[in-house]
Amino acid sequence: MDTNIINHYDIIIIGGGIAGLSATRHLLLKMPELAGRIAVIEPRSERRDNLDEDYKVGESTVEVSAMFFAKELELQDYLIENHPPKFSLQFHWPRELSKTDTIDDYYSTWAVKNPDIQAFQLNRCKIERDLLKMVIKQGAVYYHGRVRNVDNLDKAELKSIDVEILSEVESGADYKLQQSIERVTLTTDYIVDASGRNFTVGSRTDNILKDPKYLFGLDNASTWVRVKNTERSLFDFPSQDVTCSWTYDTNHFFGPGYWIWMIPLERGSRDYSIGVSYHRDKIQPSQLNSLDKFMSFLEKNQKLLYNLIKSGEIVDFHRWPKLAHTSKTFYSKNNWCVIGDAAAIFDPFYSTGMVMIAMEIECLTEMLKFKLSNATNDYLRRVEASDKLIRCVTQINNHLIKDHSNHLGNASIMSWRIYFESATYFSILLPAYIGKYHLCPIFSDHFTADHENGLALRNQLLATLDYANENSINIGFMDNHRGGQLWGDWSPTSSWDYDHALSLTKYGHKRLNLPKCLSWSNFYLSLIICKLYYRVYGISALWNSSFFKSLSSTTYRFSKFYFLSKLHSFNMIGTPNNEYYDKIQKDFKFYKYNQNDIIDWKY
Repeated sequence: MDTNIINHYDIIIIGGGIAGLSATRHLLLKMPELAGRIAVIEPRSERRDNLDEDYKVGESTVEVSAMFFAKELELQDYLIENHPPKFSLQFHWPRELSKTDTIDDYYSTWAVKNPDIQAFQLNRCKIERDLLKMVIKQGAVYYHGRVRNVDNLDKAELKSIDVEILSEVESGADYKLQQSIERVTLTTDYIVDASGRNFTVGSRTDNILKDPKYLFGLDNASTWVRVKNTERSLFDFPSQDVTCSWTYDTNHFFGPGYWIWMIPLERGSRDYSIGVSYHRDKIQPSQLNSLDKFMSFLEKNQKLLYNLIKSGEIVDFHRWPKLAHTSKTFYSKNNWCVIGDAAAIFDPFYSTGMVMIAMEIECLTEMLKFKLSNATNDYLRRVEASDKLIRCVTQINNHLIKDHSNHLGNASIMSWRIYFESATYFSILLPAYIGKYHLCPIFSDHFTADHENGLALRNQLLATLDYANENSINIGFMDNHRGGQLWGDWSPTSSWDYDHALSLTKYGHKRLNLPKCLSWSNFYLSLIICKLYYRVYGISALWNSSFFKSLSSTTYRFSKFYFLSKLHSFNMIGTPNNEYYDKIQKDFKFYKYNQNDIIDWKY
């Protein structure tokens, strides 16, 4: 066996899944000179047709991740042509746990309009196969192999990677039949670990945290199937009350200690990924470790989904008995980083996995621009800032699942959680991403400095919901899609664009007035706090210390960011909202039309 082949690359990406291939494409789009200087190592076949390895759960994008794939990766038309649209997240709680035969047996929050930013349901097998072809065409060097060893991860020195090159197997054959062909040694200046739960870097650097004490107590698992050619009539709800589909959404079904996703994978054929994410203090993995047990669970608890699966053809069955983990370091000064599932995964409840990938990759590309241009100080500054920022955002995503085990099945409690958590996503994270604030080290410093205060506020709100839950208080049912429940026509999912970023096309770096969005976000969060505490405690909320602590926090932030929004507006005087459209208007001043100017042609 030949072991003397040595090749060097500026960047090596370990893992050719959706995270690794997206990173490769983004780097090559932003720095085309990297063609031939960036390599991808992946043990799976280029065909991506193996049921055990390639057919993933499916991915539901949200606005941030959809913009990343459509704009940053330049895949807008590809997504429209190859992947189902997604209109929203929808949530369903049984009116009675013993009766779940039809959708009329549920309390539901339905999407009411087409999204402001089009999202998509991604068929992971298809998009990974297509992305691999794209990055090879862009100039990435692909190694069909398995990493056996990595050197110098603890030093800011040249890295050496021992790779076992693997043979191809016949289409659909067991991937374990792959044979070792040769061993090659690759060297690189930078490693991107996108190897998922293989943890190529994490396992060699003691970087992985799996204990629930590091995860706000989260201890969860997951089981799922893919099913094709299901009966359309079982989940077909044409409504005259909305302007969007209720089928091409990510639908969530709830019960005590668990929630179930239903994600469309293809247009027209009604192929779905249907799976349960559950908490191990309520359900043990041994209770859902086979297809028969999973189907029995659905038959007793979510009959609608059981009937839907039975109407089609089951393609495969998968499970993860231990789901959540995170990392100590995301970007290391020793010239490596972890992204995607290799970095962290908690729960797919809000589809935050792709959001994290988007931010991780954009921060990575930004810092490598400075590294490759030998701007060492600027590179190290961004390594430090991005590591802190991604750690904080990751902790926020983890905190979104805190106490889920006790809240999920309670329609009143959980609808309130979804209501105010939707408000913070749409009013804070989405505008920050549109304005590319995550690429600014100064913003990262301010964001991370206030991180603990934000978590403390969330803890106070969760404690209030815990009290209502433990005392069986019905605090009402909140619909995060509709207005008219808090103040005027405001709603968390529709009223977030306080700076009119979409209509004014404020997509440039920090063109969007984020302090304005933060200011009004805290204004409406203050109203949410007032209504929530009144529903839970009644008039006695007025002498509840937690109420005044929470309200004082949001009102202070409203005032602070209101002032900063005025400062931002002042600093942006004379700066166009969008340079592309500003140039069109300037050029048009010289436009003249003469109806007698006709270009002759043959006829």
